[in-house]
Amino acid sequence: MRQYQTAIILISCSILLGIGSYMLFSDSPEEGPMHREKVQQLTENTPTAPSWVKNGQDSKPDYAPSTAEAQNATPVPVETIGHKKTQIIEVTEDKIVTFTFVESLADFMLHRFQPQNAKGKPVTLASAKALNMYYGQELDGFAVAGDDIRMARKQTFDYAFNPKMIRILYDLYTPFFMAYIVETANNDKREYKVKGTAEQRVLSNDEIKAMLKLNADKIEQTATIFQAIADDPAITEMAGKYLRAAKAVERANVQLQVAVSEEKDTSAPGQRLKQAILQRERIKATTSSRLKKACPNCTNAELFYLAQWAYRRVLNGPKEQLESFGVAAEVLNDLAGRFRAQSDELE
Repeated sequence: MRQYQTAIILISCSILLGIGSYMLFSDSPEEGPMHREKVQQLTENTPTAPSWVKNGQDSKPDYAPSTAEAQNATPVPVETIGHKKTQIIEVTEDKIVTFTFVESLADFMLHRFQPQNAKGKPVTLASAKALNMYYGQELDGFAVAGDDIRMARKQTFDYAFNPKMIRILYDLYTPFFMAYIVETANNDKREYKVKGTAEQRVLSNDEIKAMLKLNADKIEQTATIFQAIADDPAITEMAGKYLRAAKAVERANVQLQVAVSEEKDTSAPGQRLKQAILQRERIKATTSSRLKKACPNCTNAELFYLAQWAYRRVLNGPKEQLESFGVAAEVLNDLAGRFRAQSDELE
């Protein structure tokens, strides 16, 4: 009888192991692509399975879009710096703005950080203009089709630069981005300029703290400019006037060149060109000075560049897009605060 009971127990164990192996190695349900870091090892204090495991789960179809925020998903552990407890962060990848964008953005900031400039002080060369030019050459981290970079950029902005998606993407990626940039700076060797000399190394904790604070200042400046653009529609209107004035300069210059080539009197076309240039520069100065009130420490070149960039964003929907600048300013201010808080937390 005892042998019979033992046989039953062994058979039951074999069945349970088979079921367990199937559940372990079979494909998990599709809930959108996930980026996961190190798996935590089980310990003696590992909690037991809840009671509903014994009774099974009702399978229900999930019709949520791939960009929807994750619900009741398993957190992903991400180790943070400073010998603190492992931070648990969940990352569900967006279908257009992928996780590669987070990595690319961190690389952009670290690549433009100098632990020591010629004067021995830490500096960052990151700026909104540099960032726009960086992604203008290659849309690293954006899943858009086609070889036309201009069309791909338009598709990306149409998808991401609106109040709803700005908040969704920010909430989706920011916690992991904060952990990722610090971990990368602390562990991954890269080339840094130190008093003009290239050094292949990681950053020290003090250097990471400086990098975070310097970028916080830059991010906050951009937020201030975006808020000014959102609050004052005249700024983007003047940027549009500048482009029209620039076209007028081109036309006047062509007329002057024709007069010169035909050996005609150049007084009138020369005067038209002079007036067109004066008008163009007057509009440029007015645009920059209007933004300068919001950001006195920003350069005129940076301010004017962002005004023109903003004008291109509002062409097809001024009201909604100006609202987008307000939301972008909101999340950028929050990001600047996170950078400073992270800097203060580092030991």
